[in-house]
Amino acid sequence: MTIRIIDPYAVLGVFRKAQLHCHTTESDGEFHPRELLRMYRDAGYSFVCITDHNRVTRCEEADSREFVTIPGTEDTVSRFLRPLGPHMGRLFVDAPLREGSPQERIDRTLAGAGIVSLCHPSWNGNLWTGSWRRETIGRLRGFHLLEIWNPHSDSGKDLRHWEAALHHRGPEAPVWGVAVDDCHRLDQFNRGWIMAKVANISVLDLRRALLAGAFYASTGPSADFGADGGSVRVTLSGARQIRFFDAEGRMRLEVASGAGQYQVEGNEGYIRAECVTDAGRAWSQPFWVTAVR
Repeated sequence: MTIRIIDPYAVLGVFRKAQLHCHTTESDGEFHPRELLRMYRDAGYSFVCITDHNRVTRCEEADSREFVTIPGTEDTVSRFLRPLGPHMGRLFVDAPLREGSPQERIDRTLAGAGIVSLCHPSWNGNLWTGSWRRETIGRLRGFHLLEIWNPHSDSGKDLRHWEAALHHRGPEAPVWGVAVDDCHRLDQFNRGWIMAKVANISVLDLRRALLAGAFYASTGPSADFGADGGSVRVTLSGARQIRFFDAEGRMRLEVASGAGQYQVEGNEGYIRAECVTDAGRAWSQPFWVTAVR
């Protein structure tokens, strides 16, 4: 039997810090766009996408060879009244979408070379209309990202939403898990982010990484993920615990050290890793596993 592992990190590049969800004074954030971008730059970020509510906020004054801003918006997908409904992050876009079903908005975003992220899936705001229902997530096609950590949401529930989406979509149309800080004020700043593996600090390189899943989500730890032969490996800094989960949500292996390696058997569906340290958590993307006899 030959086992094949699809490794999303098998690309050239280094990991760069990116924020895909934050707000400024142009919607309901406390910081002016220039001030917020300076804060992220000083905190070691290479990429930031401002996602003000239902508007695209452009502020490219801080852009340089080491720091790039991405246009985006967080649109309310109204179900009944315009202010109510769940939120859809739309990255690499020039304008918000104020009308249409979730699928119509995804289709229009993809047609314009944008990327869609489902924001804080279990958030119960907007008079309890803000959550993404699991059956809705299962029906939607074409979105690439789902927030699995957001300070306004329940990460445990969001992880289960992600697992359900992965099971439904499979390796042909995977959904990648992201962490964000959804910053509106200082106590939310820099609490969650992704580390994208890119060859260059450019809009094109970040877009490629997001589409390919060449990034991991984090609330603190720095890690490295990859596949070697028939195993999935993780290296981690800090006090640590590494857990490997399969497509059924079963923990296949737990390692209490800074490095872990899971030998694939072929019946996992996929393997993903969760890392726990004193600094927080990190989540890999799924390594899809296929066995050929």
